Amino acid sequence: MSVSNTFGLQLAKYTNVAASALLIYDYFITSHSEVQWTWGRKWGIIRITFTLSRYVPFAGAFMTSYSAVKTWGTQDCAPFNDAVNGLHFVGIIASEGLLIARVHAFSGNKKANLIVLLSFGLTIMVTCVVLSAAPIHFSNPEAGPPCTLEGARSSAFGYGLLMIFEIVLMLITVFVKYRHYFGFHNTLIRSVYGDGLLYMSCITMVSTLNVIVISVFPLSYSEMLNVPQIVVHSVLASRILFSLQANREQSVIPTYLSTNAPEMQSLPDGFQAWYEGRETFTDAGQLDQA
Repeated sequence: MSVSNTFGLQLAKYTNVAASALLIYDYFITSHSEVQWTWGRKWGIIRITFTLSRYVPFAGAFMTSYSAVKTWGTQDCAPFNDAVNGLHFVGIIASEGLLIARVHAFSGNKKANLIVLLSFGLTIMVTCVVLSAAPIHFSNPEAGPPCTLEGARSSAFGYGLLMIFEIVLMLITVFVKYRHYFGFHNTLIRSVYGDGLLYMSCITMVSTLNVIVISVFPLSYSEMLNVPQIVVHSVLASRILFSLQANREQSVIPTYLSTNAPEMQSLPDGFQAWYEGRETFTDAGQLDQA
């Protein structure tokens, strides 16, 4: 094995282990937010999705880190790797589910929007799973021996699709902001839009880097951002929920706005009802009848 490949494998091991440590660190500094905003609430789709996005990445990250430092020898690593990939998919899908819920709430909780988002997201995720289960093997003399911490070049397609999905969510958020909330300076709206857009941009950036690393760099570097990808998804998706709930509690509704004001007429039904006091935000920004 060349010096470049050896360095790439070592770097991939270090980044995966470091990302696992970062996940643990983030958990401890945000555990109080989890207790405050999720514990004691009724179990529903949002809380189940949050729990999966919060805890499944721990198993995926630790198993990937273990695989990175383990010497497999003649052992069959395929079942273990399949389990790791499955955990990664569950964690990422759950995190994307939280992002969809946030965009859905921001757009007024319209069922048509939710159906479109879920259908598009499901198509993306199924395609990613298929590409992972049956990777396209390009002729590549760089490929290392079995059970080496290396991925297939075709895995870049999956990350590329994930990147496209995240960009679509950001574009929808921007469109809704300027279509319905232009000129509003309410803390909750600013949090839903600003924080959400920032976090989704970070997730998109990691997906983009993964595409570049897998497509351009030697295969020994291909798994360098494996664990960082699921860690960023988990950490930022959780922070979107925590930030939304925190700002909901602190949000001050402008008293000069009446339900007949032009600004109020431009709000989607869900947010307008919330301003009028007929509905309140609950789990992950969903609207419930007050």
